[in-house]
Amino acid sequence: MKKTEFRAEKLKPVFEDKRGKIFDVVEDPISHIGFITFKKGAVRGNHYHKKSTQFTYVIDGKIELFTQDIRKPKSPIIKTVMTAGHFAEIPPHVIHTYRAVTPSSMIDCTSATRKAQGYEKDTMRVDPLVLKK
Repeated sequence: MKKTEFRAEKLKPVFEDKRGKIFDVVEDPISHIGFITFKKGAVRGNHYHKKSTQFTYVIDGKIELFTQDIRKPKSPIIKTVMTAGHFAEIPPHVIHTYRAVTPSSMIDCTSATRKAQGYEKDTMRVDPLVLKK
């Protein structure tokens, strides 16, 4: 897969035995790892990154992820429903908006640090791809 492509999928374990399972979530360099919670109906995101890649791993709940590539002005808005165990890799220039269908939580990782305004300099705010219900 090219690093410029959006992907979302339910992760499969890379190893499993009687003790449990191991999942490879992210293998790229990460500068920030965050934990995000959502109340039902909450909308988050509404931005894209100029240089960094964002990785999302859903811990629990149900989240709708709406994405659109800004480099393709007429590209469709893609809706992806994510539940526990789902992973999304969002490359630069892809707008992403999250809406919680149920109370939810996720791990959010980016290749840009949040220190010294690194994250904010790389983040371009946009109108939501979806509004609250």
